[in-house]
Amino acid sequence: MAFATMMQGSAPWIPVLAGLVPLVVVLVGVCWDRKRRNERTQPPQVEKLLRPPGHSLAIKLDDLFERAIYKCLFAFGLCGAAGVALDAEAKMPGLSSTLFLLTGLALAGGGLYAAVLVVRDVKKSQNLRLGLRGEQAVAEALQEVADCGYRAFHDFPGGENWNIDHIAVGPPGIFLIETKARSRVRRRSAQPAHIVHVLGSILRFPAFEDLAAIPQAERNAQWLAAYLTKRTAEKTEAEALVVLPGWYVEIKEPPSHGTKVMNANYLKGYLRGQPARLPEAQVRRIIAALDEKCRDVEFQTGH
Repeated sequence: MAFATMMQGSAPWIPVLAGLVPLVVVLVGVCWDRKRRNERTQPPQVEKLLRPPGHSLAIKLDDLFERAIYKCLFAFGLCGAAGVALDAEAKMPGLSSTLFLLTGLALAGGGLYAAVLVVRDVKKSQNLRLGLRGEQAVAEALQEVADCGYRAFHDFPGGENWNIDHIAVGPPGIFLIETKARSRVRRRSAQPAHIVHVLGSILRFPAFEDLAAIPQAERNAQWLAAYLTKRTAEKTEAEALVVLPGWYVEIKEPPSHGTKVMNANYLKGYLRGQPARLPEAQVRRIIAALDEKCRDVEFQTGH
């Protein structure tokens, strides 16, 4: 009762500042916990792990989620400070009142901008999650053909800022798989909503066209063949595949460089139907070269 009476007689900005206390506690707690973990914890094993399907996308999702939390806290803090400034503006005369008004409006604008950035991050996270699910679907298909002698590698690092979604290696050869997960968008069109048309290097979906997927797969296959030729000192070739989970693919005009386009279910039958082309010894050398580069995941919480 005494506390309630005291709060009623206090300045209006005191409750606003009290509402910001949890934000400060969260920020300090997160920073302290991260510092403590870095100083006191160690991974249970030193050996690194192979990259799982969608490893890069999962890292981007984690980073996006963490940044969105900080932006939310920042938005709450700015809007709370704006409330304090606008409350003070009502009590200040003349020039001081104008300064507090402008400060409050600027803080409120900053808080609203941070909120808009959070909304954008949510949209980005939805796209990343769709891509992650697509790569997981293709990884399941590759797991089902392991009995044919295939070894699968996922999220293979090709450079500083790009990667190869999947690589399948076995006696039938080397297959580079570029996964493209696309949502079905409702739109009035003569093309059925579940069908994608292949027109040379173009993927024509009912609502849009993808001009980059097939050329990207072809470039990556050329890079992979050159990389393995250098590492194993043996001439190697990689076949480019573009896989569209959940879509029915109709080939109107096949790609000029022999790239195949299919869905994840068809991928299993396609790989099973390939004849043996590589000797076992060469397959083992290729797998060793891929394993060395793809085994870079630390056994610890984080990236």
